[in-house]
Amino acid sequence: MKLVFTKSALDVYNTLKQSGTETAAKIKDILKDALQHPETGLGSPSPLVGELSSKWMRTFNPGEFLVYSFSKEILKVHHIEAGTPKGGFKLEGFSKEEEDAVMSLMSANRGHGSDPKVGIFWYNRSTHSLFGIVSHRVSDYTKANASGGRITCSEMHEDVWKKEYYRQRYHSDGKGPFIGAYQDKPRGRVFYNLDGTFEVAVGKWLEEYPEAYDLILKEFDLPPKKTSAKYAIHWDIGQSWR
Repeated sequence: MKLVFTKSALDVYNTLKQSGTETAAKIKDILKDALQHPETGLGSPSPLVGELSSKWMRTFNPGEFLVYSFSKEILKVHHIEAGTPKGGFKLEGFSKEEEDAVMSLMSANRGHGSDPKVGIFWYNRSTHSLFGIVSHRVSDYTKANASGGRITCSEMHEDVWKKEYYRQRYHSDGKGPFIGAYQDKPRGRVFYNLDGTFEVAVGKWLEEYPEAYDLILKEFDLPPKKTSAKYAIHWDIGQSWR
């Protein structure tokens, strides 16, 4: 069986090896073991669920783990979650000019927290609240970045879900809204049009939970008279890119 890494996983592994910590040795032993029998052995192998159901996880330290998948020919390491090695992190200082520029920018941003925003979100039907919110002020963008001259955030639901799923399962008590597949919970995206209007792209679920619309307006500081909710099958529950 051949061992391969994603670029991000390989970068973490190489950093750990260069630091000379025991963690790198533990990962090496786990990978050697996984190549022999990927479903049993060191690190308490366990299959993941939902969107990650084709992958497995093994732990090497409390709260630290690696995620991998395998076939008859290949074992692929997708993600390594490990703390920063002691002595492996060094702060660099700002120059006086850089610090002045940063502080000036921060000062200019004060008082703009309620500016209209674009982004993505999910809706929790049990608690009647939004979660997994990613938002950016419209004023942070200088040109359209989506079809039809629209502006929205670059973050994707799938990527945000995976990151939060890892954090929830392995860095907390495992309880929370990020359970199952990302497309199986009500979700949507906020767009800004260059004519000054906003669109909330959602699935048919909003007709069943209309109270979510007010939450979206408030969360993204959207002007009600310039905002409309629009349906697209992509944001229906259960729909995804696949």
